[in-house]
Amino acid sequence: AAIWDLGGAWIWPRSEYVMQQFLEELHVKTVPMHLDGETMVRTPDGQRHVLPSGEAARYAACGGGAVRVCGGAASMVQKLLPGDDNPTLSILLGMRVVRIEHDGDVIKISCTKSESNKDDCETILIECRTAILAAPPKVLANTIEFHPPLPKNKIDSMVATPTWMEDYSKVSVSFPKNWWRRLNISAISIDQIGAVSTWWEACSGDDDDGVSPTLAGFVTRNGAKDLKKMESDEALHDYVIDTLKDLYGVDVAVMGMQKDMADITINGSADRDGLVVSKGGVTVTYKSWLEDPYTNNSELRGSRIDVTCEYGDRYLQQSIGPLFFAGTEAAYGSGHMEGAVVAAQRAANEVMQYLS
Repeated sequence: AAIWDLGGAWIWPRSEYVMQQFLEELHVKTVPMHLDGETMVRTPDGQRHVLPSGEAARYAACGGGAVRVCGGAASMVQKLLPGDDNPTLSILLGMRVVRIEHDGDVIKISCTKSESNKDDCETILIECRTAILAAPPKVLANTIEFHPPLPKNKIDSMVATPTWMEDYSKVSVSFPKNWWRRLNISAISIDQIGAVSTWWEACSGDDDDGVSPTLAGFVTRNGAKDLKKMESDEALHDYVIDTLKDLYGVDVAVMGMQKDMADITINGSADRDGLVVSKGGVTVTYKSWLEDPYTNNSELRGSRIDVTCEYGDRYLQQSIGPLFFAGTEAAYGSGHMEGAVVAAQRAANEVMQYLS
């Protein structure tokens, strides 16, 4: 089955060298972001402007010098899955941690079945010597009961830390063919009136760069509210396609969409694992972190914190006994995949020292 990746979109090798080294160690290929060709801009007055080749880097969300992971960020995860290099690795999906007891020699982690889990089991108890928590700090503080409770200064910092991308959503659109390259279009665009504010090429579909040619775009908070008002999932699909038609100045036939294909398939939801709507051979995938309770959790325990905590704050990095904390928010920087790797390396080193 095809997989549409809405993970991290790109990296900057010159400044994010830890991430670049990580990819090289995993033998994961990267490809430069596609900036060749014309760039499209739609201004608030509804006018469409076509900028000549060479202008894309000025308008691209990634700027110049960025690369993306061939086939999407999930390619890294595939490399880390159980295999000859890590045969003892075990991954448990569809379970949510609700309580962590860490006052003895053994940590007890209580998990309950999440909405996506169709198995018979309802709860699971995991016992271990150490644990690394890599979810967004605010979500950890709001959804897990710690016994004994974490120190107040740590909880306050966790609650006050914005989750990376919590106000955004992302759309991807996969096509039967890469029509924009054939038309000498960079796929970089700025839309100042649509719900999707900027677009780029997420996958070319050639040279091991994924299977389906795909465009992706960021949706701001206001855009996400507009998409939430759509009367149906099919209406959301139609809106996105119409937006691309107007923005790039092409017909659906040029995109490879088959109007005579009436069948439509709908899976998932925007606030959980992502909404996937396929129609006429074109698939629109939409994920709203703004609506995701495990990303943008605002149900705070205790008093509300009115300050914002910086990423990499010392309390976010602080270990509590056998509990260690990672995640991109726990690293200095801007919350990219680089931060997640840096925080993971730090936490792993701390665990090794703790166990030695």
